[in-house]
Amino acid sequence: MRIAVISDIHGNIEAFKTVLKDMELQAINKIISLGDNIGYGADSEAVIQQIIASRIPSILGNHELACINEKVYKWYIGDTKKSLDATLSKLSPSSIDYLKGLPVNLSQYQAFFVHGFWPDSVRHYLHQIPNSELRHAFGQIKESICFLGHTHRLSLVFPEDRDIQVQPLNPGLTQLDKNKKYMVNVGSVGQPRDGDPRAKYVIWDTEKYCLDIRYIDYDNQTAARKILAAGLPFKYAQAVDPDIKK
Repeated sequence: MRIAVISDIHGNIEAFKTVLKDMELQAINKIISLGDNIGYGADSEAVIQQIIASRIPSILGNHELACINEKVYKWYIGDTKKSLDATLSKLSPSSIDYLKGLPVNLSQYQAFFVHGFWPDSVRHYLHQIPNSELRHAFGQIKESICFLGHTHRLSLVFPEDRDIQVQPLNPGLTQLDKNKKYMVNVGSVGQPRDGDPRAKYVIWDTEKYCLDIRYIDYDNQTAARKILAAGLPFKYAQAVDPDIKK
């Protein structure tokens, strides 16, 4: 089985649709989203409707949670709050109801899926977790592989020789060891934080036990211009198109 894992689309419909087209060429059997489908970008409503239309199972991200939980919403300030307010102003009642039904995690296909960190955090960043806590988590996780998002950066984390190894994930195939457990951060489809504006996602081949890391070119200039036209903070447009001018 080939499972495409996506995360952090962040209202970027141009990136999302191009990724879906790429998946059509990759013999994908299943798609799972790790959340933060909304926010930062100009088309959160369109992204939600595309996810629903494509029947893609999704879990809850921190942006979804902030849109349906007033206490969580109040945690955010500055540009993130501006983005949340803009997103909320565009979401339909049916999309809000959809967000309310999202689970915080999934366990399927001998893999675990969560937005931030195992087992149920939507807010913790993988790179901020101490090694001692990582070792504990690896000892508790029943599945052999755990997919995460939230950081907008691809990485592979695994225990080895009583230590924790962290490796970048570059485009192409990465072979995994069936005798090891892994955490895989799948990066961001629509709002990168690694300086590379391409859309990223991961294909997990359960039979070959490898990851196919996909970097996809798309019309990022249009996506960035729409962010500015929507009155959203400039830095969110710049992340999508580093060459854009105010």
